[in-house]
Order: sequence, then structure tokens, then C-alpha cells
Amino acid sequence: MNFSNLKYRSLLVGAGACMLLATSCKDFLDVDLYDQYSPSCLNSKETYEALTAPLYGGYVWSQYEGKFAWCVNEGLAGVLFNVNDQEGALFKLSIGDDNTILKEGYTSLYSGVIATSNQVIKTVVDSVAANAVPTGMTLAELHAVMGEAYLFRGFGHFLATEYFGECPLILNSSANISNNVSVPCVSRRTLYAQIEKDLKTAYAFLPETRKADKWRATKYSAAALLGKLYLTMGSCRMATPGLTYPYVCPDPDGMLDSAKVYLEYVAKNTKDFHLATHTEMFSAENRNEPSSETVFALYWRLSKQYGEGSQYQSQMAPSSDWSKGSGWGVGKGLTYTLYNSFTEDDARKKELCFYVGKGSGNGYTTADGRNAWYGSAYTDLKKKGEVQFGQDGKEFLSQGQHLLNNIKKFVWGVDGSVHSAGMVIDRRQDLIRLSDVYMMLAEVEYLKQHASDLTTKVSDAAVLDYINQVLEAHHAPKISSIAYFDDLAGKNKFEFEVTVDGGNGTGVQTKIPFVTPVTMYHEEIRADYVQQRRKEFAMEGQAWLDLKRLYYLNPELGNKFLYQMDRGCQFTNSPEVPQDDPAFQNEDGYKRLALVNQCNDTLKSRYPNGNYTVGDAEVDVYVDQFIAKNRWYLPIPSSAKSFLQSGVQDLYNQVVTNTYQY
Repeated sequence: MNFSNLKYRSLLVGAGACMLLATSCKDFLDVDLYDQYSPSCLNSKETYEALTAPLYGGYVWSQYEGKFAWCVNEGLAGVLFNVNDQEGALFKLSIGDDNTILKEGYTSLYSGVIATSNQVIKTVVDSVAANAVPTGMTLAELHAVMGEAYLFRGFGHFLATEYFGECPLILNSSANISNNVSVPCVSRRTLYAQIEKDLKTAYAFLPETRKADKWRATKYSAAALLGKLYLTMGSCRMATPGLTYPYVCPDPDGMLDSAKVYLEYVAKNTKDFHLATHTEMFSAENRNEPSSETVFALYWRLSKQYGEGSQYQSQMAPSSDWSKGSGWGVGKGLTYTLYNSFTEDDARKKELCFYVGKGSGNGYTTADGRNAWYGSAYTDLKKKGEVQFGQDGKEFLSQGQHLLNNIKKFVWGVDGSVHSAGMVIDRRQDLIRLSDVYMMLAEVEYLKQHASDLTTKVSDAAVLDYINQVLEAHHAPKISSIAYFDDLAGKNKFEFEVTVDGGNGTGVQTKIPFVTPVTMYHEEIRADYVQQRRKEFAMEGQAWLDLKRLYYLNPELGNKFLYQMDRGCQFTNSPEVPQDDPAFQNEDGYKRLALVNQCNDTLKSRYPNGNYTVGDAEVDVYVDQFIAKNRWYLPIPSSAKSFLQSGVQDLYNQVVTNTYQY
């Protein structure tokens, strides 16, 4: 792929002296605008098409991708175990208004994606109105540029309302900023109406194929996003609490029908798309090219400028062995309850995480080309290997936050001279791929028949065929029936032995059998549709959006899912077990449960003089507080609120009649 025309530091390539410096004015998020430019410089097809290049990655998306995307979509959703500071607060469902990660995502969406899209739309609309189509460019090609901008503006607002609920709708960034206008938060009905308009405009303007620049969006990208929008709207069956104007879809079946039309349009395009293995899609060699499943994606290019490339690998790599120069992922790994739902014959597991299991370590390669491995038991882990994070055996396991199933997907260990610079690399970031289209079609078919009872297990061919095509293509076990949501029984309680000072300070150590006073679910394996999506799209930014649809369909089941995750359960060493204990050699992978507060409180009351450890660092998971505060809708960062009008307005009619002023 040729990335030579992707310039993320400006909206225009090759403008030279025509480029105008950005003004020092601030938008409602108090961050600088991106570079502005003189329309007189738009004199070729190349310069017009360069306007939308920044929307595909780099600075526009940097704050979103840097932490927000995976802290919310994977951490908050319980895919990624991570208890570190503000990142870990989201995983533990402790969400404050001042969490800087929320501000970064909010800023990136509004001051990056939406503001840039608005600038491009205004520029191209003005050019069309002035009949300023340059020589060598057709009106259809000019419309395609505008279609990309409408696509990203619609997608940016879609993400904003799925994360923050009732939030701003910004269609004219320049006017609002220059006039210092405070903007309202609007109802989700208002936002959905404009998102639909933007995506339909994109669908009308974008071409079906790209002869060059195949990474750019096409009509199929817009169709897939329309399918996801209609599926989301059709899922809104109940008035979810916490909003000024709760959105309940007036015609859910009609929305599902519309979703099916657009999704089938994509699925039937076998000329441009086909299902591929995870190895093909997520290999280092193919990481910056569109795969055969790529319908819509961002593309991060290598640059010496921090913020232009993708930070993801350095954030997830467990050490610098896997990401040249930096690796911050040592305490991050796949949550146990998700990991445990993969069978040994599911090929996706090896692409997703470095996992504990027989033969699991074959074929991993570090940043400098050395072979590396994870063992399957203590006896394997203590063997000498070429590299294992620079450690081996018991020394490795004695590190309190080393997880044994760190994230592998999008962690390639690419070398520092060609493909990475500091903390950034080049990569493709799929936003929608063909498997998602197939899975959404299965979801549509299920909901058309069983939306009133999501626990119904079905064997309908219309549902299973789409799911099984994905599973078969990815060398995963096929299924014969499925429910949208499995309501787990939670019959098992976690039992373990805790070492205490049994002599009230005498130093006499004894092991006391202990059973948690709360019911646990982690011994049960979830196998419903929600879990199938979590396994297929783990670490791809889908999990939180998927859980939101479950919540829209049935808030009670959404809350149950959070309760039934046992998200503190992880693979690591067990500090409560003496290092020379035979249990340390357990083949099961050193299961450890970071217990809820009741467990420590009970132990302290039973053994006030006891000397014990139950993992205090990971002990609090705030499900009750999350639900009580309705954090299914994230709080708008406090730093942004001063730029917003008080209250929420339903401006749906203004959007429909094209009189919306902001």
C-alpha cells in the first residue's frame, strides 16, 4: 500500500504557501482546531482527495485510539483485564466525571473526527456551489470526497451517542467556534435522525469500488454502518433509565428490515469481500493492507511524529520484546471468563492472546526476531527458552501482575527500524469487517422472531447459517443452537485455602478452607450470541457497542451480564499460595479470583489477627454503583460542560426539516 498521500498534520497535501496556520481559538472542548487552508489551493483531484485522508487515522483519532477505545470497548465491557489506575477504574466499573481517558475520547470524536468532517463538507459544498470542480476531476469524484466526510461525521456522532447518550450534535464547527456559541446536548432521537441522514448521503455519494486507494471507504462501508445503525435503533425496545428523553424505537421491526437490506447488500458482494482466517487478517505481513473482510477501516501510517501512528501495540505488548522500545501490557490480559469460553480447538485463541495451554507457545516471534513461548504448566515455565519477557520459571510467576494470557491480537513485535517509531506503528484498524456483517444478519434474524425473550435457544437455519459460516472460516467449532443471552445459574462458589496466622500472632501458620460469601459464575461457560461476538471481535472495539444493544433490548439482562462476569477472575500467580506449594504447579493455569469486598471483610472478622492475602489490589468491582449511577451512558467530561447549554433538548424536528442551527 502506498501511504505517501496520507498527511495527518494538515487537511491538505502540497498546499505550500497557501496553507494557513490554525488560529488560536478554542472549541467547546478547549483544544486547538486542525489546520485550516485556503480554498484557492484546491486545484486538483489530488488536493481534494487529500482533504479526507486525515479522517482515516493519525491526529484526528489519536486520543480515541491511544486509550479510550480499548479502555471502554474492551475494559469497560470486560474483555480486557486491567486494573491500572484510571484505565483500571473503567475495567472495575468505577467511572468518575474527571477520568482523563473519557475526556480524550470525547475530544477526539468532537474536535477531531466531527470537526474535520464538518470542515471538509463545508469546503466541498462551497466548491460545488461555485462550480469549482477542477480540471481532471469529475463531479462524481468530488461527491465521493464529500461522501467520505459525511460517513465519518455520521460515524463520529454514532460513537458519541452510544458512549455518552444525550450529547452535542455539531454540524457547523467553524460557526460555533468563531461565534463562541454554547451548544445543547440533544436527545438520542435527534442524533439518530442526523446520523441516518449523514450515512444515507454517504451511501448516495460514495463509489462501489476504488480503482486506486483501496483503503478508502466505499458505498459498502456506508451500507454496513447503516445496517449497524438500524440494528442498534431496532434494539431500543425499552425506555432505558437515566435520560431526559429515553429513546424507544417507534418501529423496531421496520428498523430490522432496513438493517437486513443494507447488510445483505454487503454480504452478497462476493467479488470484493470474502471470509478469511484470523491468521490472514491479523498477521504482521497484512497488517496495513485491506483484508478480504475489510469493509471499513482506519489506517495508521508510520511516522516519526508521535500521534500519527497507532499506539495500540505498545499499550498491549507485555514487554519491549514484543514492541520495540516500550511495552505497557504486562498487567493486561484477556479476562478469564472470556478466555475460558474458547475451546482448545478454536484457532482464534492463538491470534487473540498468548495463552496458557499445551502447545500454546509455538510460533510467536519477538520484535527482534527471536522465538518465544508461553508454557502450559509450571514445569514448562521454568524451562530455559530463547525469551520469555527476559525471565523464566518461578522468577516470571513471582511477579504479582504478570498475567499468563496477555493480548496477542495486533501485537506483532514489528521491528523498530521499518515499521515502528517510539510508541507508534503502522496498522489497519478494522471498524467493520465481513464477519461483523454476517453476525449482524444473524442478530437481525434472531430479533425478528425472539426479541421478547432473549433467553430462547433457537436452531433456526437463518440464524445459525450466518454464525457458522464465520466460525467455519475461522477454524472455530460450529454450533447447533444458540440463545441471544444465557442467564447463568451461578451455582458454583469459589473455594480456596487461605493461609492465616492461626496462633494470634504466634507465627504458627495454618491453611483454612474458605468459600466466598457471594455466588460466582466463572466456572460456567457462556456460549450465547453475546459471547460469540465477544470471542470473534475481542480487542476490535466492538464489545461495548454489543453490550449496549443487549441493554437497549432488556436493561435487566444487560445488568445481569455485568453481575455474571466475575471480571476479577484472572490467570496469574496466586500470592495467597506459598511459592513452594505443589498447587503452584497446577496445570489449570493458576486460576485466581480477585474477590469482592465481602470476602476480605469476612476474613477480617473471622481472623482479626490473621496474616492472609486475597489480592487486595484487585478486590473492588463496582457493579452496584455502576448500575445505580446508570453508567451505561458515560458522563460527559467536566471540562466540556462549560461549553454546553444546561439541560437536554429534543431537536428532532429541526433535523428533519433541515433547520438545525448548530
